[in-house]
Amino acid sequence: MTQEIQQFRQVLGMFATGVAIVTTKWRDEYFGLTINSFTSVSLQPLLIQINIAKHTMSHDAISESGRFVVNILAEDQQLLSTIFSGAPPAERFRHVTVHEAPGGSPVIEGSLAYLEVQVTARYDGGDHSIFLAEVHDMRVLRDDAAPLLYYRGNYASLAVPTAS
Repeated sequence: MTQEIQQFRQVLGMFATGVAIVTTKWRDEYFGLTINSFTSVSLQPLLIQINIAKHTMSHDAISESGRFVVNILAEDQQLLSTIFSGAPPAERFRHVTVHEAPGGSPVIEGSLAYLEVQVTARYDGGDHSIFLAEVHDMRVLRDDAAPLLYYRGNYASLAVPTAS
């Protein structure tokens, strides 16, 4: 890794992000990977954007299926984040319980919330593809837990105030 790439990663690590797992179903098989960023793009229509490395199996599955779910992780799902970022793809879903969203993509039980989306465009982004997608279903699943965060190359915690 070049010094410039190391510095780039260090600088971007100063921006705290939430952690999510993107999942899809393609050819009757589940695919998924951990992401530490996605972006809301538009309110009319409801659009989000994710960036996925081109060399991953999930990239190909998302490209072919045309839909995916963004599962927003709770702080108590750190192990799942680690599994979905490093375990072999065939091992990832052995450690979770899922149900399918209306469009068929897997929703991870215990997540804070999810968005099920349909890809509307894909753009080249160097070693990643940028997927623009329209939201078709969304739900808050838990409001009793803090989000899983990532900061400076490590998981971080957020003190969530309790309702009075």
